[in-house]
Amino acid sequence: MERLFFSILSILISLSGFVHAQSNELKAAGIFSDNVVLQKGKPIVVWGTAVPGCKVTVVLNKISKNVMTNGEGKWKAILPALNYGGPFTLKIKSQDSLIAFKNVMVGEVWLASGQSNMNFQMKRPIKKLDSIAALANFPMIREFNMSRQTSNRPQTDIPKGQWRVCTPETVKDYSAVCYFFAKTLYTRKKIAIGIVNASWPGTRIESWMSKEALESLPDFKDLALNAFNDTTDWRQKQRNADRIDSLRQIAIQTAHNGLDQGVTRIDYVDTAWKMAKYPLKASELKAPYYSIIWFRKSITIPEQPNATGYTLRLGKILESNITYFNGVEIGRNRNLDMTEYKVPASLVKSGKNVITVRMVNGWGSGQLGSPRDSAYLKLNNSNTRLSLNGSWLYNDQIEQPLSWGTSYQNKPTGLFNAMINPILPFSIKGIIWYQGESNANDFAQYEVLQPLLIKDWRKRWQMGDIPFLFVQLPNLLGAKNWPWMREAQSRSLSLPITGMAVSIDLGDPYDIHPSDKEQVGVRLALLAESIAYHKKVTCNGPRFKEMHISGNQITIHFQDAKAGLLYKKNSSGSGFTIAGKDQIFYPAIAQLNTDGTIALSSDAVSNPLAVRYAWKDNPEVTIFNREGLPLAPFRTDRWVPNLNDKN
Repeated sequence: MERLFFSILSILISLSGFVHAQSNELKAAGIFSDNVVLQKGKPIVVWGTAVPGCKVTVVLNKISKNVMTNGEGKWKAILPALNYGGPFTLKIKSQDSLIAFKNVMVGEVWLASGQSNMNFQMKRPIKKLDSIAALANFPMIREFNMSRQTSNRPQTDIPKGQWRVCTPETVKDYSAVCYFFAKTLYTRKKIAIGIVNASWPGTRIESWMSKEALESLPDFKDLALNAFNDTTDWRQKQRNADRIDSLRQIAIQTAHNGLDQGVTRIDYVDTAWKMAKYPLKASELKAPYYSIIWFRKSITIPEQPNATGYTLRLGKILESNITYFNGVEIGRNRNLDMTEYKVPASLVKSGKNVITVRMVNGWGSGQLGSPRDSAYLKLNNSNTRLSLNGSWLYNDQIEQPLSWGTSYQNKPTGLFNAMINPILPFSIKGIIWYQGESNANDFAQYEVLQPLLIKDWRKRWQMGDIPFLFVQLPNLLGAKNWPWMREAQSRSLSLPITGMAVSIDLGDPYDIHPSDKEQVGVRLALLAESIAYHKKVTCNGPRFKEMHISGNQITIHFQDAKAGLLYKKNSSGSGFTIAGKDQIFYPAIAQLNTDGTIALSSDAVSNPLAVRYAWKDNPEVTIFNREGLPLAPFRTDRWVPNLNDKN
């Protein structure tokens, strides 16, 4: 019955879309709405559909342009470039229809694209969200958050969306990187900043590339052609996947088997549960990829509870949790770097007490605590702590398995066709890009793919060398290919008008989605000021220039370090390693010289030949410039990558 219902629903949706596509009413492209920001100093392109063969008039700031629709009812008006200004009303008129978009500004427009760390919303939450959001009253900052679409053929429009003015209420739905990028630019330039957010979690770079670009590469030629010739309705498949994702969220909210069975009660019999030591990672527990996991921990409190109550600290929990103490819910939250709840004294008993956590494991990345955390129950107004480390009981079979749909977002060309090609006429200042996690295992390919994407997008926008600024992957434990991926990303700097925001010091070793997005946005904005707006600002950290070998010592020289270097010594190492002809790298002792060079040596390497810096998944980051920007990871060798080494 359910299958029949959704079949009928799909037919109705298809018919509705067909009728919509054939409608002759006057329409503007989906990227236009109230509050739209138009690019300063570039021709302003406005386009849409109407009755075939009719006249359409576009009016902006007393500038008027008449155009005729073609045989398919499509029209496009190109208005002359304007200087910063507004608010204006953008009017679009046909013989019997009028569209008016209000509060239109001419300012700076940036396209933001990539995967989950670009898509990462302020409300996940980021650090100090409440205080940051309370001050986020910026009428001149607007974001257009593009709906997720995929297609095997290039599309000419996107679903209708809304440009959202930045307020304390709306900012929580903004991309965090986009918000901090826009805020930094606005604070310095005091003009309207518009962000077109076309990002999608978990996506690979080839899905953002055109068929023509991919066909130039032997590894992707057949894949691109197969995608183009695929008769599957990708959009319908994606809608089905989105529906399953929605049902999964409903299942997460309504799953109650654990509560029905009384797993939160003190007297619940948990002898059949499995045991593991804190911190607990879903991947190590072999839990299903999407699942709800219950955890229990018994603790004995020998004396009478303190009247002021307790504080329960559980550490970093991903993705979300509901926590109970002796059967009573004491708090719930999601994606917190530190989960901490108050426990009323009335809930605490002398003797046995039970803490129960219901955790949602998404993408297989669920975790209760991290290796840097210590879980405990603390007596308020006292230093007395009862440790919750050690063994916990867990059960991932109590709730029904969570399903997920087969998504088409990673099909080659799919996102370019549906999310980039339709907005190509829309003038922009530049592009910010945060992507690479999903391609990290194919870092050799990425050396070619990212530069090709940059050149192809620039060619299609027909606006010259549009500034392209990207984020180098941060630190993350267990990501063994990431040092090589960071190098692959840096190869794009050989192209003109590009910039790389180094984030090797901004990651979370235990989370692929670090919450410190502010500095990422700020560093991208500094690059924009220098590269796109030609301001004299320090936008890069130190970069390797050359090395000199003398006996058992290597001296490193740097560029972009005129104001000098800062060496933040780390007890776990200098971040530098050196190797001889055996290609085995050993930790190096680093000495910062008065001339701004660094001398490196190791008792284990008598005749050094090569240096690497920050060449690990989660390296020691020790070298910065005076402005606090880090030295970019580098290596001086060109030896073939050995993915089994620990360098």
